[in-house]
Parts: sequence; structure tokens; C-alpha cells
Amino acid sequence: MRKALLAITATAAVAALGFAVAGLASSSSTSQAFQATSEETNESTTETAKPTSWRSALNTRAEVPKPAGVKATAAGTFSLTVTEKGDAYSGKYSLSFRNLTGKAVAAHIHRGKPGKAGPVVLALCGPCTSGKRGTASISNTVLSAMKAGNAYVNVHTAKNKAGEIRGQVTKVGS
Repeated sequence: MRKALLAITATAAVAALGFAVAGLASSSSTSQAFQATSEETNESTTETAKPTSWRSALNTRAEVPKPAGVKATAAGTFSLTVTEKGDAYSGKYSLSFRNLTGKAVAAHIHRGKPGKAGPVVLALCGPCTSGKRGTASISNTVLSAMKAGNAYVNVHTAKNKAGEIRGQVTKVGS
């Protein structure tokens, strides 16, 4: 009887050990599978979009219709850095200008080809001061127009309500 009990106990111990080893192997492969999934997830969530830079040199010659009573030295600069994150775009911009006929009442990005007036697609400021820095949500409409070369920035004054200085927005670099 003692031999039979010892044999049953040994068989049970071997079976338990087999289940334990199988459980560890299963746990280990589950852990490895989870770790691989985590690593894959980390790779995709840590991607950062490369910002693109845009600029515009504003002057009176580019404005349509031609502004009235402006100085030849009226000019400005606009720069924009756009960051893409998924389907959303954000931008940081700076706008400077000088020698306008009066205070800048507004500045916008418009959709339009060179030499053609177009609709406002993004308000930048109003009223504006030279050296203005800001942030803006950039829509697909704005970004598409800029990529196609069909976007311009202009600064409006009380004397030149349609715009006093203007410049097409171009991508910096390639």
C-alpha cells in the first residue's frame, strides 16, 4: 500500500511540476507578446512630425488693388512654422512691418494666386502691432493653398482697407 501511495504521490508531483512548467512557459510567451505589443505601440506614439517653415516678404508692389498714398519703404515680413500631428496642424508665426500709412487694423492669410485678390482663410491679428507673435490652428484649406503657392499675407490699414502690403507665402527649403 505504501508503494502504491508513494507512486500516486510521485505521479501527482510530476504532473503538478509539468503544469507549473507549462504555466511558466505560457506566462513567459504571453509576457513576451505583451512586451512586443508595447514596444510597437511606443514606436508609433513617439513619432514626431517634422515642422515645416514658411515665409513671406511683404511690399506695396504685390498688393491688389494697388494701395493709395503709401511710401515706397512700406514693407514687412511674415514667418510661420507648421507642425503636423495626425490630421491636425498648428502654427507659430511672427509678423513685422514698417512705414505704413497708419496703424495696422488687421492682417490675414488669404487664398489667392500672385496678382489676384482672394478670400481670407486665416485671421492673424486685428488690430496689429509690428513684431506680433502668435499661434494658430492651420486648416487643410490653408496648408493646401500654401503648398500650391496660392496663399498670401497682407496687412490692412484704415487708408488701405483692402490691404497695404502683401507677399505670397513660400516654403523655406525643400
